[in-house]
Amino acid sequence: MRDTEIIEALQRKLAVPGGRHLYGILGSYQQLAAFAEKLQEARTPEGGYFPAAVSLNNGILQSIPDEEFRHLVENEAKRPEPTVKHIARAFESFLRKTLQQQGLTVLVQLELIFAYQIELYLLRTLAADDYRLILLLPGKRQGGSVVMFPDYGEGNYRLPSNLIADNHLWEITD
Repeated sequence: MRDTEIIEALQRKLAVPGGRHLYGILGSYQQLAAFAEKLQEARTPEGGYFPAAVSLNNGILQSIPDEEFRHLVENEAKRPEPTVKHIARAFESFLRKTLQQQGLTVLVQLELIFAYQIELYLLRTLAADDYRLILLLPGKRQGGSVVMFPDYGEGNYRLPSNLIADNHLWEITD
């Protein structure tokens, strides 16, 4: 779909007052960056502008104090489990805080949660009623699934099929 078509579809979906509000936009990094800029120029159903995209990677890293981060990095090769748990906690904390502050949140740069294989159910669980999430995902549909980071490596990261409803997931086409 074209950017404007996706934005119009988002506006219609966001106008529904309750229910699940997790949306995904698929495309290349370049397409997603351009889409994020266009999205900020559009108005939400409430009349305000869509918020700027927030980096999930930066949010996670900023929520881990420097000294703890150094300790995690030094010991990650020997014991990766504490790092994974720490990233998962930081992800949850950042997501809850951001949604409470903004309500409608656009997330980009989700690589850390894929790299550390963090459970994604939290995105679906928290994105309901007044908390609305738009994920800008570097991926594409392939067969019946969504392959994340298709241009990098073997494409072994797949979006769980039940995470985002099919009618809440759009792919940017030029």
